[in-house]
Amino acid sequence: MIDDADLGRMPLYTSLDRIEGGLANLGIGPGDPIRPEQLFSLDQWHYHGTDAVAAAARALGLGPSSRVLDVGAGVGGPARYLAHTFGCHVTALELQPALHEIGVDLTRRSGLSDCVTHVCADALSHPLPSGSFDAVVSLLAVLHIPDRPRLFSRLARVLRAGGRCYLEDLCQRAPLAPRDLDDLRTVVCGVTVTSSADYAADLAASGFTNVVSTDLTDDWAPYAAERLARWRQNHAAYARVHGEEAYAAQARFYAVIARLYDSGSLGGVRLTARA
Repeated sequence: MIDDADLGRMPLYTSLDRIEGGLANLGIGPGDPIRPEQLFSLDQWHYHGTDAVAAAARALGLGPSSRVLDVGAGVGGPARYLAHTFGCHVTALELQPALHEIGVDLTRRSGLSDCVTHVCADALSHPLPSGSFDAVVSLLAVLHIPDRPRLFSRLARVLRAGGRCYLEDLCQRAPLAPRDLDDLRTVVCGVTVTSSADYAADLAASGFTNVVSTDLTDDWAPYAAERLARWRQNHAAYARVHGEEAYAAQARFYAVIARLYDSGSLGGVRLTARA
């Protein structure tokens, strides 16, 4: 079982002032208005940033009339990008209060509060009306949710008939060594990292059809290695602004992810499906 306190200790989710630090480097102070595009390099905490969100939007056929649920929305980066770029309305569902509160503030300052609704709640229990969304998107979040079959059954119910689901997540490609399994649980907070086949089977068992699984490992593994190398090269500059502790936390997370890919046990997967 994992909760918001556990996730709050995940190295990726510490030093949350880094967004304000990045904005300060642009001359934007706390509370100042923000153009949405000024956030795009700061609030996308998944592989390939806004390019990945744009790919999801195209695959889902999103537009101004689309109602989208973002599960595990973090600080709201993908939700704001979808609203600003494609004009759709997004409900950004996030478990962690600290991330939720940052997201609300950034959305307000970006002038997108009419298009993005932030909800701080558990995706396994928060009531959502049946058939209330045209699409569900989730980027590197389902691995933190302990009951994936229950989650998928709920997502199938909240989508309208023919609504579509787009997920990107980590998966398991080979048995994990004890140290790797411990790091996956304690550093990455991955509680439902299984084979991509099991992931797809859970979608199908929940009533989704047209389930398509795409292996992203050959793209994500080098991305993670390059990210770690860049992070280490930028050590002094980052630590000067945010401190050594903040640098070390993300360095640890990036190093663990890169090692898990290198071991052959970790992979990436994209799954699309229709309700």
